[in-house]
Amino acid sequence: MKKLIVLTFVLVLTFIFAACCTASDRVSETFFKMFAGDSYHMKTKIVDGGEEITMETYVKKGMTATTTKTQGETVRMIMRDNKMYMIDDSEKTVMVMPASIQAQAGMGKTTAINTEKMRYVGSGTANFQGKNLPYDEYSIDGGSKSQFFVDGNKLAGIRNINGGNVTEVVILALDQNVPDNVFQIPAEYTQISF
Repeated sequence: MKKLIVLTFVLVLTFIFAACCTASDRVSETFFKMFAGDSYHMKTKIVDGGEEITMETYVKKGMTATTTKTQGETVRMIMRDNKMYMIDDSEKTVMVMPASIQAQAGMGKTTAINTEKMRYVGSGTANFQGKNLPYDEYSIDGGSKSQFFVDGNKLAGIRNINGGNVTEVVILALDQNVPDNVFQIPAEYTQISF
């Protein structure tokens, strides 16, 4: 479970980095503008070491809601009101954490990580999920990098490279359909504060 939460934090952080970069005249420009905008919805699939993780993220007016599914487990997280809520529907509980914990985990706009350290490296073409696709590559201080692949007018996915570890994130959906109910905290659930 801890690995799943850490992976979720890393993924959300990747998209926050993307939102802060300039992508003028690059294949990923349209999508970077969407990430930087007020609202978007994205569904992704990650295959890491034979383990498949599906993640759906909604962003609207400074709020973020993420549902992660792997190995039959589902974790829901909502960030709003300077708090992070981890919702366990099977136990009908909500863990409530202050924004300071969220910042220490590298999430949200309160993060202490300097997103200006993410730099455009260049563009190219490479195989992504069986197709030769154009990509834009960005590096982050510390040696990791991300390649944003585009297939026609769609963002196909992101390849994250950190040393010898490579993780591919396949984009299943990317749009601006963000219903308000995804940010609701179930009132009948027991809340546990940290």
